[in-house]
Amino acid sequence: MTIAIETEGLKKRFRGVNAVDGVDLSVPQGAIFGFLGPNGAGKTTTIRLLLGLLTPNRGRIALFGEDLRRNRIAALKSVGVAFETPAHYEHLTGRENLDITRRLLKLDKSEIDRVLATVELSHVADRHVRKYSLGMRHRLGLARALLGNPKLLIFDEPTNGLDPVGIREMRDFIKTLPDRTGATVFVSSHHLAEIEQMASHVAVIHLGKIVFQGAMDELRGLHAPRLEVGCSDEAQATALLGGGARKVESRNGRLIVELPTAEGAKARAASINRRLNDAGIDVHHLALAPWTLEELFLQLVGANPHLGQK
Repeated sequence: MTIAIETEGLKKRFRGVNAVDGVDLSVPQGAIFGFLGPNGAGKTTTIRLLLGLLTPNRGRIALFGEDLRRNRIAALKSVGVAFETPAHYEHLTGRENLDITRRLLKLDKSEIDRVLATVELSHVADRHVRKYSLGMRHRLGLARALLGNPKLLIFDEPTNGLDPVGIREMRDFIKTLPDRTGATVFVSSHHLAEIEQMASHVAVIHLGKIVFQGAMDELRGLHAPRLEVGCSDEAQATALLGGGARKVESRNGRLIVELPTAEGAKARAASINRRLNDAGIDVHHLALAPWTLEELFLQLVGANPHLGQK
């Protein structure tokens, strides 16, 4: 398996404080890799280290096998970046903004039309950026990142400030990038629900350290499954099931029942259904209730007052 981003023992200190403390990342090629953490956890510092904007106090960074410290230009030449608030020349058109970057990269003019079509901005390419909506400005930033067809795309808060429609459009666009361009996508975001719907892999950083890294299925597998039960008598059902299950709680008119293990979850569900029926409790809903990314995140880092805020 080819590794797009690899870090070993990465450390960065500011005034004696470890903002990044021994971070080991391994991002597989072709993944959409979500990079998550509370505010101040070290996400932005890590991204700046990956881009060579900061020098680590210790550790190693390799992009597609190229050591960043030894071969900076070679390592970064196949990287495209879009930050949360893309900067554009307001008095220029979208096409003219892209042309500045195209010239710096010494690319063919056809690249501009290609990336404009990819982000669906061809119809406003010759409109001044000051007349663009926020969503259009974000997409223009993505278009700039796509110039030269980089193998690695790094997005920092790509949906920040967008309305619900814009967030959905951006999410759907990012999900298609590995198949459409062959790129690996490394995306940092505090919108956990969006990452949950687009990422194949995630890493969670907390207090400068990685507290989880792996595929989304691995993260969900850290906890035993749960059952969502809708029944005629919640109090009686809770008393009946509380002994055999790890935890039973009421949520939105349903009972959430944590099972002891993942093994035999369907058989346990059938057994619970029988026990409730035998006790004269009518069951009108019974289904496995997957853990959300937000729930898993909070279990890894603890409740955080800044979750969901910038």
